[in-house]
Amino acid sequence: MFGNKPRIEAAQDRINDRVDTVIGAGTVFVGEIHVKGTLRIDGRAEGKVECSGDVVIGEGGVAETVVQARNLKVAGILKGNATASGTLEITDTGKLFGDIEVGKLAISDGAIFQGKSTMKAETTASSEKRD
Repeated sequence: MFGNKPRIEAAQDRINDRVDTVIGAGTVFVGEIHVKGTLRIDGRAEGKVECSGDVVIGEGGVAETVVQARNLKVAGILKGNATASGTLEITDTGKLFGDIEVGKLAISDGAIFQGKSTMKAETTASSEKRD
């Protein structure tokens, strides 16, 4: 009975780690998208992105959207608010204009970030249950 849980979690991690959705260069996506794996944006996305895996905005990518993901890497441009339960990384070519709520934040030299950042502790949920 208890032996199946790690297998299920491992399978879910494999789903979240693979790149199975790409918005390629020259492509414009407008709307709401829900992704179970990893999403890579090399084109343009407008709307709302919900991803149980990771979101990568490539150097040529532009996202004017609200993003919710496990991890988020911005090497292009993100105009909109973002929530990442794990790490949000803005590379040296990345530009983020919006408010963020993250577990961890990494901003490289040369990156641009304009907005408000809130870091949420992983232990917050477990400590709230004890109160």
